[in-house]
Amino acid sequence: MKKVFFRGRQDKLELMARVFQSYLLGDVLDVGCDQKIIKPFVRGRYVGIDIGGAPDVYANVEYGLPFRDKNFDTVIAFDSLEHLDHIHFAFDELCRVASRYVIIGLPNMYEWRFRLRFLIGKPISGKYGLPADAPLDRHRWLLSLRDAIELVHQRGRQNGFLVVDEAFGYYEYRKLIARLINTLGCLLGSRGISLFVYHYWAVLEKRL
Repeated sequence: MKKVFFRGRQDKLELMARVFQSYLLGDVLDVGCDQKIIKPFVRGRYVGIDIGGAPDVYANVEYGLPFRDKNFDTVIAFDSLEHLDHIHFAFDELCRVASRYVIIGLPNMYEWRFRLRFLIGKPISGKYGLPADAPLDRHRWLLSLRDAIELVHQRGRQNGFLVVDEAFGYYEYRKLIARLINTLGCLLGSRGISLFVYHYWAVLEKRL
């Protein structure tokens, strides 16, 4: 199991692209690509889809991917599935159009800082809550690390995929106290993993 440390969304995506670059070969589909941060790390043909940002194809995975079965060697969905109402259907669609690998990234909203903010009455994230005006985007799922792991492993098996590589992401906080708390969490190992891991990534491989 890999441990990685990051600051900010772009840093996180670039780091993950480097960690899993050996899987970014051939035809690669990036679902929820936004500004196509992953593209420079792909050694092959890159196609990015999204409902906003700067995709190659505007498409909403909630209504199905506009590609034939096994059309891509690798399909990526970083910071995407938690934004969808029909997350299970979308997961199945990722697997349907992948011939070799699916790489998924999901947040752990039970990380200690989110728990603390909730406890003291502060919003845990701008992606939650109920604003007066309809938001352009939000998270639909308040998932824990265990939820993320179980979804990826179990739904993957149902689609003929097995997890072959995983990474746990820790947020690299700038404030000293927060950094000390995370250092302690890393030292605790598996005992504190659900409390300190900020993000979970997994590579699934298609089984014959």
